Amino acid sequence: MSENSIDIALVQETYLKPNRPKACSIAGYVQLRTDRTYSSKGGTALYYRRSLHCGPINIPPLTNMEATGCRLAMTGHSTLVIVSVYLPSPKRLLRRDLRALFALGDAVILFGDFN
Repeated sequence: MSENSIDIALVQETYLKPNRPKACSIAGYVQLRTDRTYSSKGGTALYYRRSLHCGPINIPPLTNMEATGCRLAMTGHSTLVIVSVYLPSPKRLLRRDLRALFALGDAVILFGDFN
């Protein structure tokens, strides 16, 4: 990722599980992830370059979505909340899930697989 100057990468359907906490770590990047524990597949992750002013955020309970997020502080700008989102098929996109995520800050960007 560093060869391509990627600062932040968001991943959905990671298939990662809690019994392997260091799986898929990338040198020079902080890995944040939300593993699906109740069945196979699923999961979300977010990687950010260690030099960025980023930090993890707590995602509120969601009904149909899986998500991992961070706050990015930028000089001269307000804090930006970035969220990696996965909506498993055939689950429906619920307004309450979106409201919960957009309530995380004044500037929230959702990236991901909304099926």
